[in-house]
Amino acid sequence: MSTSAIVLLIYILFLVPAMLVGFGFARRKLFRPHHKLIMTSITMINWVLILVVMAGSYSNNVAPYLSTGIEQPSLLLPTLHLITGATAQFLATYLVILMWFEKSLPKFMVTHKIKTPMRLTLSLWLITAVLGIGIYIVWNPPASSADALSPVSTEEAPISTDEAPSDATLEPVMTDEMPVSTEEAVVAPVATQDSPQPVATDDSNNRDDNDDD
Repeated sequence: MSTSAIVLLIYILFLVPAMLVGFGFARRKLFRPHHKLIMTSITMINWVLILVVMAGSYSNNVAPYLSTGIEQPSLLLPTLHLITGATAQFLATYLVILMWFEKSLPKFMVTHKIKTPMRLTLSLWLITAVLGIGIYIVWNPPASSADALSPVSTEEAPISTDEAPSDATLEPVMTDEMPVSTEEAVVAPVATQDSPQPVATDDSNNRDDNDDD
């Protein structure tokens, strides 16, 4: 299984459900420890995936080709994924720091109206996950129908002459209808009923009479 497939499965099977569970805890005012721990876990796992997999994949497979035109789906989707994912990740990181170090942070970093950034973070995370599915489909297209219709050799297919054995020779096969060699043939006249027989004529009778005289 490829790395992109593994990352996609992590998002679909773990991170997205965890985001929805964390949002449910926040709606029920269960911020500590439920929402706090889930939010922290999602953010840390996301940072690992971003630094280990996504950053290298974008720099190798997308960034060098941006000059050719970003309108191509294989370049546009990863770029949008980068924008939404990075925004959501920085917002989530800020919220996690705020949850753990609220009393020790400077006042300009502390806000008590966290409902809006929390909802925005969840929305951007979900959009990023959907874009990740789109990227996987674009980068791993299904096999084309042309490959499925490729010719398949059968037993009736002609055999190439190159595959014929080099010492193979073509020898005639004797059959009943083939002519016999002239050296072995013996031509013998055969008397038939239809063949003409010598017939005595009157001249021969007269000649016999003269001989008697």
